[in-house]
Amino acid sequence: MVGQRFLLIVVNSEEAGVSEEGGEGLATRLAGMAPERLAEEVISVWEEVIRLEGELATERQGRRALEMDLESLDHEGSMRARVAELEEDLRVSERRVARLEAQLANEKQRRADDEDGAGRVVELQEENARLLRSEEEQVTLILDLESQLERLVSEIERLKSSSQ
Repeated sequence: MVGQRFLLIVVNSEEAGVSEEGGEGLATRLAGMAPERLAEEVISVWEEVIRLEGELATERQGRRALEMDLESLDHEGSMRARVAELEEDLRVSERRVARLEAQLANEKQRRADDEDGAGRVVELQEENARLLRSEEEQVTLILDLESQLERLVSEIERLKSSSQ
């Protein structure tokens, strides 16, 4: 189920103009995420996109209706006032559509930035694991050196006592 949702995100991101290389990077980042977190992010993004696309479709329908009204009223005598009113409604609708498209783009960017942050967390976790392994190796080395030092001290004391 998560794989299907991931496929939808990759397909939608490709349709939105995201390069294939960016899609591979996204796939890599998403593969590193916990399945629960990935599912939550996918569902959240999907719901937001659906909501924004619904608003966008509603505004476009309203705009088309206004355009049709404008065309039908084009032949009547008191058209100028009505045309001016409809044109203003159309401009308002176009501004709203532009604003909703900008919100959608901002939300997509914010989600992408959130995914980048999740990628950074994975990088930090890997670095932490590497540092812990290094620390273990160094502790082992120190313990080995201490035991060798104790042997040397014992040997020196033995030689000292045998020379006396």
